[in-house]
Amino acid sequence: MIHSQTLYSPVQDTGTFVRRYVNIMMLFFPITSFVLVPSIPGTIIIVVLSALLFLIIPLSPLKEEKRQFFLELTCFFCIIIFLSVGSQFINLVSNLKLGNDLILINKSDYTKTFYRASHITQSLSLVAGFIIYGYVKYFADETTIKYIYWGLRLLCFYALYEFILYAVTGINGDFMANRTVGYESRSASLFQTFSLGGISLLRLKGYTGEPSMFVFTVFPFWVVTFALKRRFDMYLMLCCLLLTFSTTAYFFILLFMCYWFIYKRQFQIFFYLCIAIVAICFVLQLSIFQKLLDSLYNFVFAGKMDGDSSSSRERGKSFINQIEYWANLNGFSQMFGIGFGYVRSADFFSTLLPNGGIIGFFVFTWFVLRNIWLKISVPILTTCYGVGLIIVYLIMMVSVPEFAYPSLWIFIGLGFVLERTSQKPEFKKALLG
Repeated sequence: MIHSQTLYSPVQDTGTFVRRYVNIMMLFFPITSFVLVPSIPGTIIIVVLSALLFLIIPLSPLKEEKRQFFLELTCFFCIIIFLSVGSQFINLVSNLKLGNDLILINKSDYTKTFYRASHITQSLSLVAGFIIYGYVKYFADETTIKYIYWGLRLLCFYALYEFILYAVTGINGDFMANRTVGYESRSASLFQTFSLGGISLLRLKGYTGEPSMFVFTVFPFWVVTFALKRRFDMYLMLCCLLLTFSTTAYFFILLFMCYWFIYKRQFQIFFYLCIAIVAICFVLQLSIFQKLLDSLYNFVFAGKMDGDSSSSRERGKSFINQIEYWANLNGFSQMFGIGFGYVRSADFFSTLLPNGGIIGFFVFTWFVLRNIWLKISVPILTTCYGVGLIIVYLIMMVSVPEFAYPSLWIFIGLGFVLERTSQKPEFKKALLG
């Protein structure tokens, strides 16, 4: 007698495996100064993991999610191919010339204007970021949020370890950085210190590479902690953001806190906060604190606002040079750009406009900011996610040209996870209760 039995199929558990795999990826997304293959700068852990997962996705039984994922990926490829072919064709017929004042990603050959090597490599980084976004959008679930914040916790713990070790011993404790970037293969991890009242302190960066990138990575997720009621993460990230001694971080922290108290109608707290700030400023004017205040103010604010620091001068110069170059291009090149990945500035606005043109700028802006109108059913979560999205967009446009950082793509994809999760009664009750 033959007994019928259900045969085990490896495919039947693939859907669960994909979701768990995406969760594990979230633990590694802040790591950008360490690569698995030092000779290949793009082999950061999450990119390698996403490439391996791409081979497994076709086996997944998640039919609808898989179909939508590949459909959006196809649309994405159509757009970047259209912009690529358009820009390169215009470069040929217009006999494009690259100016000496431009900051080229690949400085080895100023004369080549048709499909430079950096156009290919930077486009591949863009593809990797979009694929990570697709994984979060279509294959992540409620548990992914916890893994994202655990990834950020590990980043903060590592950054605090570096900060404390340097404060106590004066030693650079970064043992993870092995990535090199740029034409001269400089280290992707910057060791930046400054003197606060005669005490040398390390600016927090963790394994993001530099303080500004730490702010870019952490800040939008910190904003969302206010809605998710993640108190520990809120205070941990705030502490780390303050220790970056970043002008960008301080400005947006102050801006968001003012907005938050007004949004929550906590006018009394807002009033007391203003009094506290005035009191602190008064105390710091005392002679024993004067040196401390002066060094902090001059480093974080005065030099950059007055344009006296070397970094602010370089940023201003590169911004003007790139925008002037774009303004002097022919109309078609202004629309399509000269090619994604050709030039790079200290901000993404003056990087994207020459590279992608007006079309590329508006496509990117629409892609990032469209999530503001997601139908997240918890109003406070909608507000915090929308504000976080606007802030990370502004940070990118004014001070961070790193479009390929996984944190950006994960935060964009996170909106769709929050939209799905907010429909669950228990999740909604936890946030509104």
